[in-house]
Amino acid sequence: MKIKKIHAENYKTYRSLDLNLEVTDDRPIILVGGGNGCGKTTLFDAIYHALYGLKIENARHFEELFNAGVKNEQGMNRKQIVLEILFSGMVLNQEQQYRLRRAYMLEDKRVLESVTLFMGGNQFTYGSGTPASQRASNEDIVNKIIAANLPAELSNYFLFDAMKTSDLVKEEQINKLIMKNINSVMGFNKYAQLRKVSESLLAEKKAERMENDKIRDEYSKLTKNKQDLEEEIGKLNDEYAAALNYANDNKEQYDQVKAGKDADEVTREMMDKLEQSIKNTIEEEGKYSQDIDSLVKDLETKVIYPKLASIIKTEVDVILQAKRDVKAARVNMLTDSQIEGITKQLVHLIEERYVRTGTIDVGSLVNELKLQQERANTVEDKYSYLTALEIAVLDKLIATAVGNPFVALDEKRHRLNEEISQMPSQKEKLKEYQKTLNGSDYTFLELYEKNKARIKELKEFIERKKGEVEEMKKKIQTYDYDIPQVPDPQYDMLCILPDFFKNLSAKLLRAKKASIERMMRDQLNINLIVYAGVVGRVELSANDSDDISFKIFHKNGNEIFLSQLNAGAKQTVMQVLLKVLYNLGDYEPPVMIDTVMGVLDKESREVILEKYFPDLAHQTILLSTDTEITTERDFEKIEAYVAKTYTLHRDKENQCTTISEDYFGQKLSDL
Repeated sequence: MKIKKIHAENYKTYRSLDLNLEVTDDRPIILVGGGNGCGKTTLFDAIYHALYGLKIENARHFEELFNAGVKNEQGMNRKQIVLEILFSGMVLNQEQQYRLRRAYMLEDKRVLESVTLFMGGNQFTYGSGTPASQRASNEDIVNKIIAANLPAELSNYFLFDAMKTSDLVKEEQINKLIMKNINSVMGFNKYAQLRKVSESLLAEKKAERMENDKIRDEYSKLTKNKQDLEEEIGKLNDEYAAALNYANDNKEQYDQVKAGKDADEVTREMMDKLEQSIKNTIEEEGKYSQDIDSLVKDLETKVIYPKLASIIKTEVDVILQAKRDVKAARVNMLTDSQIEGITKQLVHLIEERYVRTGTIDVGSLVNELKLQQERANTVEDKYSYLTALEIAVLDKLIATAVGNPFVALDEKRHRLNEEISQMPSQKEKLKEYQKTLNGSDYTFLELYEKNKARIKELKEFIERKKGEVEEMKKKIQTYDYDIPQVPDPQYDMLCILPDFFKNLSAKLLRAKKASIERMMRDQLNINLIVYAGVVGRVELSANDSDDISFKIFHKNGNEIFLSQLNAGAKQTVMQVLLKVLYNLGDYEPPVMIDTVMGVLDKESREVILEKYFPDLAHQTILLSTDTEITTERDFEKIEAYVAKTYTLHRDKENQCTTISEDYFGQKLSDL
């Protein structure tokens, strides 16, 4: 999928927005600069909601989204919020062009919606006034087309906030992130779902084949109890994850208070952090939609070429090896000019010293020497018709790195949803903190320790429930003897499918793990400055898809503990992990990065700029302030890879954002 352009009218800070978002193969980066509050988040919002629609709840919500400057000058009567996006996508190996337009208008305190998708010569329209049956049909078509190009649930993988990546490197957090990405981005979830469905169908089929009503009822009850127990385990896992998150988020405060640090001082520090967290969540809720800006642009650029490269790689490797053999065999051969020059010198010397020899035919002698040298060469160049330039192009084609930036945006969206859901409890926590300032209230310690005990309890409880499920499975298997062994192709197939999907998923997972380990090691040796060149291996332990641990080892054999890395190194580890998961995933969307430099030091910034961003994805959109990617030093480091630059400017008087085609005054030079 490629996003070509985004258009918006009267949307938040944009009165009128028309932005070209195309990139080229050799310039995959779009650099968007802007200060705080200038509209980077709103730009992201415009792209996201152009694709998936605005959920305007009521008239007041509409007013909040409508540009304040236009409202003050002209009012909102008969005026629309318009979001329109142009994009292309592959359908049956053919590129298809799309134009999706969404318009919203307030009439009699009701929000009216109109959606139109133009696809080739076809047009699909629905809206508030469309008859229910027609609306359902056209809306279903539009949603299917969007999902075929970019499923909403996977759009959440395209953004990550670099400042927050280091927070993920906590106890069990990184393991959950790895498994989430392997299962969702790499498509393994479907095998677990297929296995679950096939098990359910098999249980129904077995019940049908049981001739004894009592046995059938007992069997059905047992399988129902097993399903209920598995659902209960799922809920316990969610509670366990929430308890782990609480422990991770509050461990620093707990350690400080436990060590005897003044409780009021700790509380005030945590209140500041909590207030900042709430503020950041509110800002990120806006930033999220901005980052979709990059998402749909030029999606195919890195789809066709890598697919082509994977298809012809073996044949090209044969050609390249043959060329290398020819080159090696001819390394000591003289060129035509060398043969001619040496021959002339020898003939001249002979004629001077041995006058009786007469005149020697230099041309004939040169030709004979060339012929003899060719005969002595035992390696034939079967691909002599290929030029050096063509060989270089083939070599570059199969060596091209491919990025899959779905991971970051989904992780960002997932975290953002969690953060938004936690805001009410965070505000309550602020009130609790305020109460503790009046005295030496160590309630927090008690709550933390209760949560710690709950983690242990939940872990044991989950293991016990899993044991109960296994016992139920054994009991369920005993009923197989009561099933008549009458041939039934459908039943026989259902008996095979659950184990088939389980084994298939396990084999794919093992293959992916090996690739992740190998690529992580190589990327860390490049990007992780503090351990550059000395990472010996990366280990994703265990074969069970429900339990993977992530470890880094020094080439000397000792483990490099994630907990001992500083914030900048943790950020680098996470960004490298996300890059590797993009490369190995099933999707190849663009990636948008907010707060691009986070907490990186000078040396790490230079490495990220020069070695990470240029080949991160086929399209990378960087949202940055001029203190992150500076105009003095940093801009020139990535300029050669930048397709377009934009700077967002806040017009406070007219309450809108304007855009210039530069990066804080710096324009792209003609390279």
